[in-house]
Amino acid sequence: MNTTVLVERLKQLGWSYTADQLDGILEDSSKDNVSYSTFLYTLLSKEIEHREETELNKRIKKSKLPYIKTIHDFDFAFQPSIDEKRIKEVLTGRYIHHGENIILLGPPGVGKTHLAISMTVEALTQGHTALYITANDFIAECQKANKQGLIQRIIKRYCRPDILVVDEIGYFGFDELSSHTFFQIISKRYETGAMILTSNKSYVEWGKIFGDEVLATAILDRIVHHSSTFNIRGDSYRLREKKKAGIQPAQL
Repeated sequence: MNTTVLVERLKQLGWSYTADQLDGILEDSSKDNVSYSTFLYTLLSKEIEHREETELNKRIKKSKLPYIKTIHDFDFAFQPSIDEKRIKEVLTGRYIHHGENIILLGPPGVGKTHLAISMTVEALTQGHTALYITANDFIAECQKANKQGLIQRIIKRYCRPDILVVDEIGYFGFDELSSHTFFQIISKRYETGAMILTSNKSYVEWGKIFGDEVLATAILDRIVHHSSTFNIRGDSYRLREKKKAGIQPAQL
């Protein structure tokens, strides 16, 4: 049979990737003298793998992650305060199915964002959806949306994904609008949608972050109820790299 006809049939099924690879697949199968079932399995596998990769790339793009890092890039030896077994338990994704939260606390540069992104990438690989934003960008988005009368759209947007990642809580104070919007999102996601949060402030300081002790308590009550907290104590990775480059602390 003319392969042109096969290519046309594959494209009619929406199997464009396999259609483009058909000549190579046929050549390899003929060379190795594979069975019909093995050939069919190869054909199906290549198409499925391509579709899974395409869908993963779509999820990664929609997640708005600033960069991609995996847990394999993390130096646990440099941060002994982190229990690697607990981190690996998070990577199983069970917390997502239970609507639980992961909270990473510690000073700047200790790897909180790296861990948060690694956890998110693993979840995306498992087929979950995610959305990343820094606390400062969230505040700015709320202010812009409020001027346009679209604050409810912001709330719906951040309630939609399986995982909401809010990074760098504590570097900038929330105003009244962003504090109450954040509370509404937390309330709607409570026990149904997982979150990964990072902060350079301890829980006792969150009253200052949100400008309201009562509101901060209400937010923490919902966040911490079903959660795993990682308190990271250690040196800064960035400081270590600068020292390696010969830059003395006084110059930093």
